[in-house]
Amino acid sequence: MNKAAPFSMLLIMLTACTPQKTLGPWIDNFNDPRDPAIVQEARAFIINRQGCDHFRGEPGYNEERQKFLNTQIEKLCAGTDKQLAQLRSRYADSPETIKALADFEDCIEYDSICSTTEPE
Repeated sequence: MNKAAPFSMLLIMLTACTPQKTLGPWIDNFNDPRDPAIVQEARAFIINRQGCDHFRGEPGYNEERQKFLNTQIEKLCAGTDKQLAQLRSRYADSPETIKALADFEDCIEYDSICSTTEPE
């Protein structure tokens, strides 16, 4: 029996289980190429938050449209203020990720803990 065969099989199996790195840019919701060095967790946030920001900017020109927008905003925007703060903290040592996250406002949620209301 060839002793190299089991080792080769093991090497192939380990290679198949290794996470693959993105070799080139990835594409965001606006069809813009993004830096492959942006961490995966931030990529998912960026895609979601771009959707959130898109619907936040849409006009609610009738009751049906406003209801649709409210549903999308609730679905896509809920929790993003906290997520953004966590990502900025967690990946503070990743300049590419921090630069990508700089595109987003800190406090967009109506009941966000980061928004402050001054008493009148």
